[in-house]
Amino acid sequence: MEELGEIVGEFLMESHENLDQLDRDLVSLEQDPGSRDLISRIFRTIHTIKGTSGFLAFSRLETLTHAGESLLSRLRDGVQPVTAETITALLAMLDGVRALLATIEETGAEGDVDVDGIIATVNAQMAEPGAAPAAAKPAAEKPAAAEEAPAEAEDKAPKAPAGVPSAFEDEAAADDAGEQRPTPEPIEEQRKPIGEQLVESGAASTADVASALQQQIEGDERKLGTILLDEGKAAPAAVSDAVQNQAPKRSVADSAIRVDVDLLDGLMNLVGELVLARNQLVRGVAEMGDQAMVRSAQRLNLITSELQEGIMKTRMQPIDHIWSKLPRVVRDLSKALDKQINLVMEGKETELDRTLLEAVKDPLTHLVRNAVDHGIEDVPTRIASGKGPEGTLTLRAFHEGGHVTVEVADDGAGLNVERIAKKAVENGLAKPEQIATMDRREIMSMVFQPGFSTAAKVTNVSGRGVGMDVVKTNIERVGGAVGVDSVPGKGTTWRLTIPLTLAIIQALTIDCADQRYVVPQASVLELVFIDGNSTKIEYASGAPVYRLRGRLLPLVRLDRTLGLPVGGDQGVYIVVLQADGRSFGLVVDRVLNTEEVVVKALNSRFKDVGLYAGATILGHGKVGLILDVASLARRSNLATSSERDSSISARDSRGPSDNAERLLVTAVGERRVAIPLDTVTRLEEFPIAKIEHAGSREVVQYRGQILPLVRLSYLLGAMPEETGETVSVVVYSEGERSVALVVDKIVDIVEDAMTARRNVDDDGLVGTAVIQQRVTELLDVRRAIVAADPNFYSDLHEDEMLVEA
Repeated sequence: MEELGEIVGEFLMESHENLDQLDRDLVSLEQDPGSRDLISRIFRTIHTIKGTSGFLAFSRLETLTHAGESLLSRLRDGVQPVTAETITALLAMLDGVRALLATIEETGAEGDVDVDGIIATVNAQMAEPGAAPAAAKPAAEKPAAAEEAPAEAEDKAPKAPAGVPSAFEDEAAADDAGEQRPTPEPIEEQRKPIGEQLVESGAASTADVASALQQQIEGDERKLGTILLDEGKAAPAAVSDAVQNQAPKRSVADSAIRVDVDLLDGLMNLVGELVLARNQLVRGVAEMGDQAMVRSAQRLNLITSELQEGIMKTRMQPIDHIWSKLPRVVRDLSKALDKQINLVMEGKETELDRTLLEAVKDPLTHLVRNAVDHGIEDVPTRIASGKGPEGTLTLRAFHEGGHVTVEVADDGAGLNVERIAKKAVENGLAKPEQIATMDRREIMSMVFQPGFSTAAKVTNVSGRGVGMDVVKTNIERVGGAVGVDSVPGKGTTWRLTIPLTLAIIQALTIDCADQRYVVPQASVLELVFIDGNSTKIEYASGAPVYRLRGRLLPLVRLDRTLGLPVGGDQGVYIVVLQADGRSFGLVVDRVLNTEEVVVKALNSRFKDVGLYAGATILGHGKVGLILDVASLARRSNLATSSERDSSISARDSRGPSDNAERLLVTAVGERRVAIPLDTVTRLEEFPIAKIEHAGSREVVQYRGQILPLVRLSYLLGAMPEETGETVSVVVYSEGERSVALVVDKIVDIVEDAMTARRNVDDDGLVGTAVIQQRVTELLDVRRAIVAADPNFYSDLHEDEMLVEA
């Protein structure tokens, strides 16, 4: 019902606008009867009103507009000429449409507006030409009847209750100015005076209202409601309601206007310049220290912020504007593919900047089509896999951390990682040895590569290898990010992260090598100061890292990335940023302040650099470059890859090594950890439900023993991946004692030379090495065993002593 009310409201607003244009067009048509364009435009507009009124079940409005459409059809086809009589009949038809729309707006129904006479007049114009002048007479008389309507309305207006002076008519004017004025001319649909409303609602007696009116006539300047309240003759709530009811009610046509988008963009640019001027003024006044100027600047700051917020709201539109077309897309596509799909939309009231809506429309449509075609199975396949015949496609939008997140989720078969990897090798996007070292997320992200498709055949929906790379490109072009998460047999979720607006953002100003830069505050998680004593930057395989609350945070030195003079590791700040779902730290010299900045587009030459998302003018009047956080994250990965490649080249130049060793390579979070195979007794998988606690430690019943567990992710400070219903463990046994080392997954067993080995002092590690072209950490097995069971070796030593005895 709420949606129907919104549709009726939009129909009324558009119809009022169309009627105003029709008035002008009909008058112009009378001056230029031969204009085919005018007749066609009028016909289309009337046809639109007729079609919508039929859809909304306004039958009388549909019948009236149908009659006008029939007459216009004859005029358009040249069956009869345009005359003054036909124009008069059509204008009368428009008056009838207005009357019906007014009744619909007031009551929600068409009411008893008489349109039969107007329909007869319009139909008469389509009769024999000789009868037209006579038939047109009622139409000519109609305006005269309309002119008499106000007088009739005045006669039918409610009269003042008995005993109340006729000064009720004076009271509306007296309420505004506090004094008696001449009786105003009757206004159509004028609201009832306050006194009359209070008497009818029983909130005040007739005598009390009459007494108050008499006091106004005698010169009391107070308003009638004030007099009644001061004398205790009426309740404040009743007077307040009467005052609000007396205020003129806006019609639907008057409650909204249409503004050219270019005008809104111009206002947005002006507000952006005002924000820049505000920032400079506030900064200058703060340095002056003049308190009067400071107060004025604060007031200007407040007004500018409110103005900016108001202008921003004019550009915001609910995402439902682009979602409204998707049910038809899903329906047509599911019918063509013979699938049953239920579309669920959550958060369609979430608002986005108009420019961003346009940028998101095509990627979102492609993701929906992809989910229907690739994601959700057909009915026989779903039934065979134990699912219901109807698949569910969910669109979800919500605000999160200064961004809007849009998810397209299906309950289909999920992404086939093996198939994606095979196709990537076939297309030359990756080498087999690279695939062997990639995790699931890295392999799934390859669907965003240009030209990638796993479709078995080319159809009109998919198979051409065009789409996902466009989705990624379009979203990243507006400063967003796209990701995918899939569970085999359960479904796939595509996630778009989009900034709220591109015009004005909250930003953090930083300093690096005496240069000012800006970081979007929506990407900033926290700030850390490195003093070099209690906190320090560490290095793993030459890459800087910081131990943040037990986990290693990869770092990117901004000075090195930008080719600036590299500073030290003391007295610097780490700006913890998030990009593409992962966190990293940006090392800078100083953090200055936060402020609103206006994003200015960069020249194409700067865009090619790839590290900057835009530029702005800072408070001191200088230009500051806005850093592209996602690009910085990608650049850090490229740097790591280049260092790794150089290590491989160095290894190849030295030739094969003799220190080959059999290793079990495991995954712990996003890190690779190698365990000497001679310390591995067996590999097991335990259901999570069987893990119990003994004191503060985790244990599991295993082969008649209580087996202590240690999670390597906790020991090494890694971020564990989301686990399923089981955990993978490496069991180490010596004598009759055993411990279990919990890892995220078992990657491989390798027999390879450990090249570019580097010793580290990190807790739980004995070093790092390049294994299978990947930097891999070497586990300190003894430290891990002691972490699982502190008495392991002491008890074992006692057992050996007993055996010897």
